[in-house]
Amino acid sequence: MITLKPRCMYKDNNGVVMGIAYCSDGYLLPCCWLDTEWSKKTLVELGLYDNELKLENNNSVEDIVKSNQWKSFIRILQEEPELAPKKCHEKCKND
Repeated sequence: MITLKPRCMYKDNNGVVMGIAYCSDGYLLPCCWLDTEWSKKTLVELGLYDNELKLENNNSVEDIVKSNQWKSFIRILQEEPELAPKKCHEKCKND
């Protein structure tokens, strides 16, 4: 069974929570590790690349991270980690 301890949600051993990434295409992502072509397909499917979530579309960071798409992504990390991007499995597996 896959379990994750997402660094975008929990402090690491040094007490640090991974910061949100602002990508060159105008979107916020839960972390910089997800800003890859390999992760983008999954993030598109999960809605994090929906046009309404572009920062330049007069959204605040708070509006974006409280969106249904982001809430769904967080739920997946917690409840259905097998659906999370492979990069999450690589960087945030719960050892």
